[in-house]
Amino acid sequence: MATQTSLNDLIEALAGAVIDAQDRIEQHQMSHLSDYFDEDNRPKSVVIRMPSLQPGAGEGDEDLYRAPILPLVSTNVLRIKDVEIRFDADLGSLIEDAAPPADTPGASAETRGWRVRPRPPKPYVRVDTAVGASDRKAGAVHVVLRVEGSEPTDGAARLMNHLAQTQGVFQTFKPGD
Repeated sequence: MATQTSLNDLIEALAGAVIDAQDRIEQHQMSHLSDYFDEDNRPKSVVIRMPSLQPGAGEGDEDLYRAPILPLVSTNVLRIKDVEIRFDADLGSLIEDAAPPADTPGASAETRGWRVRPRPPKPYVRVDTAVGASDRKAGAVHVVLRVEGSEPTDGAARLMNHLAQTQGVFQTFKPGD
């Protein structure tokens, strides 16, 4: 059964899927930011006991050192580096002088208050993706998606830098006192 789709629509759908995937990656990473703050939006921290290096500290004295957790953990953000999509398709007919359907972008003269020049109708190609190569299942698609780590955003870097500056010794004591 031939299920022909406009090649333009197919490419737009594939590009939209990649954009949605990147958005989901970012939303997932942002959803974990709240794990590093308490219910009053104060940074969660860890208190560490260590031998005191304070001037005048006696032997056996210890310091309580408080460090916010967020600057202590890796904050590499993932982003999609590149995408490769391969599939077999049969070319369909070339549709000449076809006006875009009324529900497609660019069909109206106004878009969010901006004036848009109406696009002249132009030919487009239809493809049949239900047909695959003889050694593959019909409609089979091969997708390669590569992600890479990227630097934290400027705002995240500033927040982590500020939190890192708040860490330090807040009390020196002799154990058992």
